Order: sequence, then structure tokens, then C-alpha cells
Amino acid sequence: MNCPHCNSPSADGKKYCADCGTPLDAQTKYLETFVKSQVEEAIQQKFKDQKLVDIETSQAIAERVHGWAKLFGFFVGLPIALLLIVLAVSGIEKYRDFKGLVEQAQNQVKLKLEQAKGEIEQAGTKAANAKASADEALKTTDTVTAQVNGELNSAKKITKNVEDLSNKVSESEKRTSSQMSESTQRIESQVQELHKQMDAASKDIIEQQKKIASTDELVKAMFSKGVTEFFQTKINTDTVVVIPHKSGAFVYMMLRAAPIYQTTELKWRVYSQSRGSFGLINNVMFTNWVDPVETLRGFPFEVSYVPDPTVKVQPYKVLSVKDGKVFADGAAVGVVPTNQ
Repeated sequence: MNCPHCNSPSADGKKYCADCGTPLDAQTKYLETFVKSQVEEAIQQKFKDQKLVDIETSQAIAERVHGWAKLFGFFVGLPIALLLIVLAVSGIEKYRDFKGLVEQAQNQVKLKLEQAKGEIEQAGTKAANAKASADEALKTTDTVTAQVNGELNSAKKITKNVEDLSNKVSESEKRTSSQMSESTQRIESQVQELHKQMDAASKDIIEQQKKIASTDELVKAMFSKGVTEFFQTKINTDTVVVIPHKSGAFVYMMLRAAPIYQTTELKWRVYSQSRGSFGLINNVMFTNWVDPVETLRGFPFEVSYVPDPTVKVQPYKVLSVKDGKVFADGAAVGVVPTNQ
């Protein structure tokens, strides 16, 4: 909201303007206006009563003095001629009678003067009392004014404290907002990094799924595409070469395709050979047979395997022996021992 006095912006809920101290709350503003009006009315009433008493007292004294002047002029200020006429009309011929009348008039004037003096004293007492009442009212007014000023000072202090507290709250809100903004940015950065990691993990999962699918295909191929080949060792041919040595013979066999090594199984008669007893070069299998050649030639070799679909080179076609070496399509795949 904006202050109705200085139009400065103030936060909602504040009771006083932070710039000029004007009450913003309707109840507080009404209370302050009510107190000020009561104080002003009391002050005006007290001063009005004091002035009225002073005026009335002065007017009464003036009227009394004017009356006494008239009375004194009546008895004293008459011309001598009028006095003589009155005396003549009244039949007063002697000085003694005249003196008695004068003394009687003086006594009456004195009595009137004493009464007037008493009334003046009473009027003075009333005026003094009225002045004392006015002074007391003025003191009361000063006390009330001091109390009001004290309340206003307290209100100003409260306003200052509220303003300081408001500034502290605003500063705290700014720090909190800044911290929340920084935390939000960090969280967003972490979330983005997590999304990247999740995307990478998803890609890895997809690749693993592909590998699993390939493995499934490979397993299916192992059971559905396995082959078995037989090799007669009685004589050397394009697909089998037997090279005797003193403790047995070296045997080279040309398979139709390069096998998966883990699926390859070599048998002779009823015996299965361990995988460590033979080697592979592309589609050429070789083994060192420890039995005599005559025994070996009595039965063929049996090789079971699954072709390796990942091998991209062409398989060898022909085995041959030349210059003490064994060749597969012209590439040396073995050496003939010299101590046969």
C-alpha cells in the first residue's frame, strides 16, 4: 500500500509509514485523531472558561465603580444653588439641620462603599479562584499534552523499530531468495547432470540389450547351425595333412568355416580331446597326436563346431606341405619338424 500523507510505498501489514510516521492502520489513525481532538477541546474549554470569568469579573467591577461614581456625584457633585433650593423647599433653615443631612448622606455613602469594597473583594477572590482553576486546568492540559507527546514519541520509537525490523526482514528475504535461487540452480544443474547420466545409462542398456539379443542369436546359432565334419588320416589330402614324428604326429585339418573356439569339440574314436590340445588359425585346426601314426590312421577325426559369424576373412581352401612347412592357400600355418 502507499502512505496517504507522503505516498511512499509500505509493506502490507505495517501500522506506520516508514518515511513520515503517518499511521497506516485505520484503528491507529482513528485513535490518534480522537486523542488530539479531545486534548484540543479540553484546552479550548479551559481557556474559554478562564477568559469568561475574567471578562465577567471585570464587567462587574466596572459596573460597581460606575454606580458608585453616580451615587457619589449625586450626593457630592450637585451645585450649591441646587442644594440651597432643596434646602429652601424642604424648610431647612439652620446649618445644623444641613450638617445632619450631610452626615447622614456620608454615612450612607460609607456604608455603600464598604458594601462595594466587600463585593470587590469577593469578586477578586472569585477571580483568583477562577485563575487558580484555569492554572490547574492548564497544568492538567500540559500533563495530558506531555502524555500525548510521550505516547507519540513511543509511537515514533515503535515505528522506528518496526521500520528497522522491516528492513531486517527485507534483507533476510533477499538473502533467502538469493540462497533459494542458488540452490535451485545447483539442483537444476544436478538434475541435468543426472539426466545426462540416465541418458548414457539408457544407451548402455540399449547396447547391452543388443548384445544380449546378439548373444541369444548366437546361442540359437550354436544349437541350430552347429556342424560336424570327419577327416580320414590314412593319406594326406587338400583338407587333412598328417606329419609323423618320433613320438606321434602333427595333424592339420581344413574346416569349411572358422569355428567359435568355445563350441569346438575334437573326437577320435570314442575319445574327446580337451580344448587345450588343439589350436585354430582361421578355419585350420591343428593338434599334436601322441599315438603312433599306424594307430591314428585306423579311425577318422570327428570335429563338431558352430561357425563364427563375426569372422569377416575368407576361409582357407587347400592345405599343402612344401619346403618343410605347412601352407594354407599359400600362407604358412605350421612347420614340419626336422627330427622325424
